[in-house]
Amino acid sequence: MTDAQFVCHHGNVLLFFGWRPRSTTVDTGIFHCPREGGDRGYELKSSRRWFTLFFIPVIPLNELGDFVECASCKSTFYPSVLDERTTGQIQDITTIAIRHVAIAMLHADGAVDQREREAALTVVQRFASTPYGHADLEADLAELSAADLTDHLEELGSILSPDGRENVLTSAVYLAGSDGHVDPQEMEVARRVGRALTMSSAHIEGTVQQELARLGLSN
Repeated sequence: MTDAQFVCHHGNVLLFFGWRPRSTTVDTGIFHCPREGGDRGYELKSSRRWFTLFFIPVIPLNELGDFVECASCKSTFYPSVLDERTTGQIQDITTIAIRHVAIAMLHADGAVDQREREAALTVVQRFASTPYGHADLEADLAELSAADLTDHLEELGSILSPDGRENVLTSAVYLAGSDGHVDPQEMEVARRVGRALTMSSAHIEGTVQQELARLGLSN
């Protein structure tokens, strides 16, 4: 992709010709910059070689391909870097998934008391990337469905570390015991959370029993 310039004489005229790569921006957005380790702006650029005359591009030649340039550090990457989720996208996935966990656990035993509401606020606020208050919880209780829980958790499980998955399951068990006792229906939903996160049966049981012991409860 380097420049190549030549000089020749045509009669009394000195000609400068050659070729050089030239790129144009075809798209912009936000991506996770591997070099800086955070969300940054990017430009997706398409590059091709041009024939130049007197250093002016005049004839397009072969295409050289596309690349991504970070708007912050100016590093360039293959376009496949855009397949990686941004920090913002991960936070959004986490937020919606943990809201579904909270609602599924609150509905599990068929009754929602104030202690469970307060516990749900604590759990969601711990994970969420945006403020979450009483009005948000009441809206979720009315609108979110436990039937969607598995889909959201499978997506979350694909990006969490084993410790992260364990933290989500621990929070589900905490919600189950927030009213002072746990019911079989609540424990089944909690184990469903672990399975959706692709945790092993042994990991699920160990996490459940550890949190129940911490809460001074048994199932």
